[in-house]
Amino acid sequence: MNRTTREQGGRRAERGQGGADLYDTRPTFEARLAGEAKRAVKRRAQALLRVAIGAVGWLTRDRRYAVAPQADDPAIRRILVVRVDLLGDVVLSLPAVRALRRAYPRAQIDMLVLHSTAGILAGESADIERVLTFDPHAWRRPTALLRPRTWRDALHLLRTLHATRYDLAISISGDIGAILTRLSGARRRVGYAAEAYPFLLTDTLPGGRYRVHQHEVRYVLALAERAGGLVWPGDDALSLRVLPQAAKRMDETLRAARRSSGARGPVVALHAGARNGQAKRWPPAHLAALADRLIADLDALVVLSGAPSEAPLAREVLAHCTRRPINLVGKTSLQELAALLAASDLLVTGDSGPLHIACAVGTPVVALHGPTDPALSGATAADAIVLRRRLWCSPCYDASATAECRFGNPVCMKRLTPNLVYAAARRQLRRQTPPAVDRREGVPHVSLASPT
Repeated sequence: MNRTTREQGGRRAERGQGGADLYDTRPTFEARLAGEAKRAVKRRAQALLRVAIGAVGWLTRDRRYAVAPQADDPAIRRILVVRVDLLGDVVLSLPAVRALRRAYPRAQIDMLVLHSTAGILAGESADIERVLTFDPHAWRRPTALLRPRTWRDALHLLRTLHATRYDLAISISGDIGAILTRLSGARRRVGYAAEAYPFLLTDTLPGGRYRVHQHEVRYVLALAERAGGLVWPGDDALSLRVLPQAAKRMDETLRAARRSSGARGPVVALHAGARNGQAKRWPPAHLAALADRLIADLDALVVLSGAPSEAPLAREVLAHCTRRPINLVGKTSLQELAALLAASDLLVTGDSGPLHIACAVGTPVVALHGPTDPALSGATAADAIVLRRRLWCSPCYDASATAECRFGNPVCMKRLTPNLVYAAARRQLRRQTPPAVDRREGVPHVSLASPT
């Protein structure tokens, strides 16, 4: 993949400019101590839970298979893929689904996802016969056992899964995925050994995520291959089908927006949110400054995107704007969001679900990375520009919790200045010569250690 690298000082330069002094809202000692205690309790509880579920798994263990499932095995007629986490992760799993479809063209392939992410799969009927929904995270709430709906949802899911009688289930959701594949009653269950409770799977791959420095798409493709999927060169590339009716509605929305704003330039989508941690978010004032400049210099139709829960964030961005972008935050379905990105000339976003949707519909992106490593979860498009600072503390995200800055001030995102992002946006919009290749991380990025 193409990549432009511009290094201006690296780790030593960053420390020389103040290091920890850059974090102006460092949590108090008491807050940090409480955080460490909470994490220690969580680790202990997880260890005990692993022992308990592992004991149940051992008592109910069934046959282990020495030979992996084989493509086009007539005994594999119904397949379940479990991905009950974030929107972007569901999109990143689609190459694995297509590898399974290639290997089992006559099989029924269903996918189990969260209610909140199911809509993005509405156009994938060529590969996915049914989209099932369930939120296992509801059981983590203190009142879960007391709520009748929690039990009704779980019982409905179990009846549906057992009535289907799956021959093969693939867990792409860590330990919770392993539990759900076991509860599905599938004859063969595939997943990473280090991500599953003991004895719940019948076919395992050694290790798990982050044991090897490679992109999430490669991890899910390896699972598909272990399940008999046919993985071909180029399967890393994402693709997503947008429903025609959603595309039509978004086209009408953008036409109306152009009439009301008078904008004649490119359509630029800006996504401020990030569900999996505030440290992934670019500051609202920075986003507003970028929107103002895109409108002033390029006569761009700037559109804010996001989920209903991100409406307060959008209001904060708009409060900093001197010019008025179009606010579609909380006003689109997931299919309409995909249609918006497909109709856009550019998306500027942090590490988020819309980043991967944009790559899947062929929209150029400028991706802003701070706590997360773009080599693991970044843009998959060959022409993507990924901006990040090579700080001594970044990347720090390890998937054990949401992405929050331990210093209380995500300077890794703050120091991606509006001027820097504007220059990258102009470059994408001009479609200049593709950047040079840096093989270390796999996608284009500009890596800076001092402000621009």
